[in-house]
Amino acid sequence: MDVGKAFTFVTEDASWLTKIGIGAIIVFTGPLLLGIPLLLLVGYQLAVTRNVMNGMERPLPEWEDFGKLFMDGLYITLARIVYTLPFILLICIAVVVSILPAMSAESGNDGLTAVLTGTAALVWLVVACLAVLFGIAFFFIAPAISIQYVRTGEFGACFRFGEVIGIVREHMSDIVIAAVVLIIVNFVLQATISALGATGCGLILAIPLGLAAYPYLAATTGHLYGQIAARIAGKGAAY
Repeated sequence: MDVGKAFTFVTEDASWLTKIGIGAIIVFTGPLLLGIPLLLLVGYQLAVTRNVMNGMERPLPEWEDFGKLFMDGLYITLARIVYTLPFILLICIAVVVSILPAMSAESGNDGLTAVLTGTAALVWLVVACLAVLFGIAFFFIAPAISIQYVRTGEFGACFRFGEVIGIVREHMSDIVIAAVVLIIVNFVLQATISALGATGCGLILAIPLGLAAYPYLAATTGHLYGQIAARIAGKGAAY
C-alpha cells in the first residue's frame, strides 16, 4: 500500500481547501441536526474509495449529488448496525438477567436471589469476553463492508457474508496497516489540537483545525480502502 499517498493526495487537488472546508461545515452542523449530516461525510469517504478504485488521477471528489452521498452513508451505517445486532441482542439478554436478582429479592427468596446474582455476574463476564472478540472481528469487518459496497454498488452485497469475510481473509494485513496508520495520525492530530486549544491564541486555530480533521481523515481512510478495492478489482495502482 502507498500509505504516504493517502495523506498527500488531498493537497494535490487544486480545490482541496474548498472541499475540506465544506466537509468541516458539515461536521459543524452534524450535532445540531442529530448527526444526520455526518452521513454525507461517510458517503464522501466512499466516493474517495470509489475514485481510487477506478484509478482517477485526482480522486478527491467534488461535493455534488448530495442525495447519493447521503444514501451511500446511510447504507453503510445501516449495514454496520446490522452486523452489530447479535451483540446488541446479547447485551439486552444480559440486562434482563441483571434485573432478575432485584425482582427475586423483593419476593424474599434469599436463596434464589443469590443464585440469580451469581448467574448475572457470570453472564456479564461472558459478555465482556465476547465484547473483546467482537471488537477484534468488527475491526476487520467494518472496512470490508465499505469495500464490498463500493465494489458492487449494492446494499445487499454487504450481507454476502462469504465475500465480506473473503476480503478480510485475503487483505487482512492491508486492513491492519490502514487501521494502525489512521489511529496514529488521529492521535497526533488530536494531540496537536488539544495543545493548541490549551492556549488562548491557539484556540482560534484549534477549532477550525478540529473541524477540518474529520473530512481529512475521511478522505485518507477512503484512499486507503480504495487501494485495497483496486487490488481486489485487479486494477493498476494509479493512485
